[in-house]
Amino acid sequence: MNTEEFWAIIESSRRVVNPERADGNSRRQAEELWKQLSRLSPEEIVEFGAHFQDKMDVAYHWDLWGAAYLVAGGCSDDGFTDFRSWLISMGRRVFEDAVSNAESLLRVVDSPGVEDVFFEEFRYVPARAYEALTGRDFPAHEGAGPTAPAGEEWSEQELAHRFPAFWARHQRE
Repeated sequence: MNTEEFWAIIESSRRVVNPERADGNSRRQAEELWKQLSRLSPEEIVEFGAHFQDKMDVAYHWDLWGAAYLVAGGCSDDGFTDFRSWLISMGRRVFEDAVSNAESLLRVVDSPGVEDVFFEEFRYVPARAYEALTGRDFPAHEGAGPTAPAGEEWSEQELAHRFPAFWARHQRE
């Protein structure tokens, strides 16, 4: 599986998202991803999982954590993992734009149909599909991911300066 195929599956899983609804979209998207992965071979599911983890690693960046912190009014380590899972679930364009400029998410987080910016379940779908297909545990991802976020660490006092658009949104709430 290549990167294009990975993103095509993610994009296809989004087809069930209903912008007219503010609830249930995450569940429906996770179910759709499971259906799509269940049609693949075990090897392809493992490859999908590897691409997913690679994207999680790419998104392990202080700027994205700052955006998540301001959007949610705080963001723990676990919360940031779930935020990165959500970011991947939003598709290639949103993901790549956010990696380039975290404040690009300002136009996404309040979009119709976005019920939450934390999507823990989405990252578990490849393992669930693999285990259902094979009866075996999902193989661990090879290679160590980053041990710390990339980029420049921030403090709460710096958020207004580092992320002015998100800060303005945060202050309105």
